[in-house]
Amino acid sequence: VESFRARFLEYSIGEWDETAFASFVVDEQLGFKRVTARQVGVQEYHNIYLRVSPANTDILNPDVVDAFIQATHEEYYRRFPDSFGRELAGFFTDEPQYYRWATPYTPCAEQVFEKDGEDIRDGLIWLFVHDERGYEYRAKYFHTLNELYTDNFYKKLYDWCSEHNCKLTGHSIEESILFAQMWGGGAVSPSYEFEHIPAIDALGRTNVGELGPKQAASVAAQLGKRQILTETFACSGNDVTPIELKNIGESQYFHGVNLMCQHLYPYSMAGQGKFDHPPVFGCHGNWGDGFKVFNDYFTRLGAIITNTKDCVDVAILHPQRNVWLEYVHKEDQKSVEPLQEAYDELITELRKNGVTYQWVDERILARHGSVEEGLLRVGECAYSTVIIPKMRSIAESSYVLLQKFNGKLCVLQAPTHIDGKKAEVRLLGNCSLEEIKSSAEISYTCADGNACMTHRKGEIGEFIFVKNLSMTEESKISFQGVAECYMRLDLETLQETPIQNDITLAPADGIVLVRNETAKRKSYCEKTVDITKNFQVTGMTENFLVLDYAQIAKNGEAFGKKYPITGLFDELLYEDYKGEIAVRQTFTLQEKIPLTLIMEKAKLKWAKVNGQEISFTANDFDIKFVEANIDDLVKIGENEFTYAVDFWQHDGVHFALFDPLATESVKNCLYYDTSIETIYLKGDFVVNKDMSLARRKDLPKVSSNLYKEGYPFFKGTVTLQGKIDYNGAEKVVLGLIGRYMVAEVEINGKEQLFTLSNEYDITSLLSEGLNDVKIVLRSSLRNLFGPHHWALDSEPKWVNPLMFTLRAHWKNGQPSQYTDTYHSVPFGVDSVYCVIKRACE
Repeated sequence: VESFRARFLEYSIGEWDETAFASFVVDEQLGFKRVTARQVGVQEYHNIYLRVSPANTDILNPDVVDAFIQATHEEYYRRFPDSFGRELAGFFTDEPQYYRWATPYTPCAEQVFEKDGEDIRDGLIWLFVHDERGYEYRAKYFHTLNELYTDNFYKKLYDWCSEHNCKLTGHSIEESILFAQMWGGGAVSPSYEFEHIPAIDALGRTNVGELGPKQAASVAAQLGKRQILTETFACSGNDVTPIELKNIGESQYFHGVNLMCQHLYPYSMAGQGKFDHPPVFGCHGNWGDGFKVFNDYFTRLGAIITNTKDCVDVAILHPQRNVWLEYVHKEDQKSVEPLQEAYDELITELRKNGVTYQWVDERILARHGSVEEGLLRVGECAYSTVIIPKMRSIAESSYVLLQKFNGKLCVLQAPTHIDGKKAEVRLLGNCSLEEIKSSAEISYTCADGNACMTHRKGEIGEFIFVKNLSMTEESKISFQGVAECYMRLDLETLQETPIQNDITLAPADGIVLVRNETAKRKSYCEKTVDITKNFQVTGMTENFLVLDYAQIAKNGEAFGKKYPITGLFDELLYEDYKGEIAVRQTFTLQEKIPLTLIMEKAKLKWAKVNGQEISFTANDFDIKFVEANIDDLVKIGENEFTYAVDFWQHDGVHFALFDPLATESVKNCLYYDTSIETIYLKGDFVVNKDMSLARRKDLPKVSSNLYKEGYPFFKGTVTLQGKIDYNGAEKVVLGLIGRYMVAEVEINGKEQLFTLSNEYDITSLLSEGLNDVKIVLRSSLRNLFGPHHWALDSEPKWVNPLMFTLRAHWKNGQPSQYTDTYHSVPFGVDSVYCVIKRACE
C-alpha cells in the first residue's frame, strides 16, 4: 500500500524547483522564509524534497501497525490460542525504526502541527541547518515523531500483548550513544514504558558502556518492571572466547540487565549462516559443556540483579531531547559532539568517585513524576538529589516539577530554552557536583576513570559490582572499609575469597563483592612455577583446507578466470544470470592423503573429482552440509573438483542488493535460491605455505601459533599431556596462557573445565607425588569460517557479513577491502603454570 511506505526528506541548494516539497529563501529576520512561488532576483533557493521508500514501512502510522498486527500477531493467536502465555511467552521486536537512512518524515506528523494551526512545511529547513532560531521547531518536530513512535508502535503492540496473555520485549535500533538514538525514534527511554521486558542490544567484541543498560534499568526500576533483556554478542566474531563474552555480559548485568538472549543460534551454518553477525551458539560452537557453565554463571548473576534493588538517590535529567536541537542527519555524530562530550565528562566524573545514579527521561517524568516530602518521585523510585547536566533546553513539564523540588539540586548549566523556545529558566542549584561526589554512600575512587561501580541490596544480601570498561587498559580502584566487610564472590564456583581495599582490575575484568562480615580471612604466600616443559601435544583432530577460489563456466563454455568465490557469486547476482554453470576448484597434494570433501547441500547436476563422479553422505557437523570420501580419486600434484548447477534467483534479490534505496531491513530478509559456496577438505595433513597438502608426520609443539605451523584453517581439539608434582600445598592453581574456547582438564581421572577464567584451583584433583594431567583445548570456528580476506583489519572486533562476502561490492573488480592473503588467528597455549599458595605465618 503506497500510503504505508516510509517517507524521508532530501535537501539541496540551487535554483527554484517547483517539484520541491518546500522551498526557502534567506530572510534577514527569520533566517529562512518558505516561498510558494519563484521570487524575482533571488539567486539561491533551499529546496526540500519528500521521498518515498520502496523498501520500508512507516511504523509511525497507526494504520500500518494495525495491519502488521493483523498479519502477524492475530494470525499466531488464531492458530495457537492455547499456547499464549505458555510456550508462546511473547513477541520480540527487533530494531523498529522510522526512516533511518535520511531525515525521517511521516504524514502523521502533519496532523499534529495542523491542530496547532501550523504548517509542518514552514520549518523543515531547520532540520538541515544549525540555527538557534530553529530550536522550537526542531523540539516540536522530533517530539512529535518520538510520540508517534512510542504510542503508535510500541504501545499498540504492548496493549495487544497485554490483552492476549503474553509479553512484549525487544530493542530499538540503537541505544548506547546519544546521537545514534536519532536513527530509530528520536529517543529510546520512552518506549520502555510499553514493554513488559525492556531490552537493549550489544554489538561487537567491545564494551557497550553505561548508557544503554542503565537507561533501560532506570525506566524498569521506576515503572516496576523486574526483567531487562539484552540481545547480546552479535558481531563479536567467530574467535570471541567465553571469557570475553563473560566480560561483555557483565558490563550490561552490572548496570541492571538480568535476562540474556544470545545472538545467534542458527539451525544451520550453510549459506548466510556462516557469516550472519557471528559468533554462533549451540551445537556448532565447539564449546562442549562450557556453554552450560557460561549460562549457569549468568543465571546466578541475573538472580542477584532480579532480587536486589539499585542503591541510588541521585537522578540525572536525561539530555536526549537536547540532541533534537542540533542533530543533522548528514553530519550524524559530529552535529552533536559538544553534547556528547559534556555527557562523557559528567559520567566519567561520577564513575571516578563511585556516585551511583539513575536516568530520568523527560517523558517518563511528565507521566509518572511528582514531588513529595522533598523527594523527586518517578514511579516507584525516589531521589533526594537531582543533577541537571549541561543542556540548553528543558521540557516545560520537567521545569514545572523541578520548581517544586526542594531537595539537593545540582545545575551544571542552566537551560536557556523551554521546549526549544527561548525563555528565562529559574532553576537555582543548591549543591555542587563536588558535594555529591564527596557524599557517595560507598567510599570508592578510580582515578583513571576506567572502572565503574554499582551497589545493590535486597533480602538475599548486599552486593557491590565493579567493572573495568576498558578493553585494553587496567584500572586501579580504591575502597575505604570495604575489605573489612565484603568478600569476593565467584559466581562459577560460589566460593568467597578475601579482598584488599586497593584492587587492580585487568582490562575488561569485573568483580562481584558480597557483604560478609563473618567470613574467616586468611592471607597466602604464593609462587608461580612454569611447567610448560612438562607437557607435549599428544593428539589432534583432523585438519582442514578451505577452497574459496574457483572458476566458472556458463552453459557449457570454457572455464573463466580463477577468482574468489564470493566475487564470482557477486558477478552472477549483478548480471542476474539464469542458466547452467559449472564450477571448478583445484587443490595440490605433495603425496596421496586420505581426504574427505565437504560442501553445502545443493541441487547438483553432477559432481566429480578428477573426472570421476562422486556421491555424498550426511555430515555430522551440520544438517545442511554433505561429505564424500575421495581417498581413491586423488593424486599427487594438482587435483580438481567440478560440479554443475542451474543458477537462478527470484526477482527480489537484484533489488535488495543493488538498488540504492534498498535498506538494511530488506537485505536482512534476503535469501538466495542457488549459490556458490566455499568447499572444505578434511584429513590428517598439514597445509604448506603455498596451500599444498602434505601428510602430517609429527604433532606440533605446545604453542598458540598452530596457524603458522600448517594449521591455518584448523577447527577441532588439541590434546596436551604432562605431569604435575604435588607436595601438599594448601592451594594449587593451574593456569594457561594462550587462546582457546574452553579447556577440559583431567587429573587422575577427575575433571575441571576451564571456561570463564584461565586459572582454576585444582587442589582437590591432586594427589601427593606426580599427577597425570590431560588438557584438551577446543578451538573456535574462526580459522575455518573466517573472515579470511578482510583487508582493513586482520581480526576485527566488530564483525559483520560484509567482511566475509563484500556482497554487492565486486561490480568493478576486486574491492579494495579484499585481500588475497588469508588471515588466521592464534589457537593453543604458549605456557602452562602453577600458582602454589601456602598460608603466611
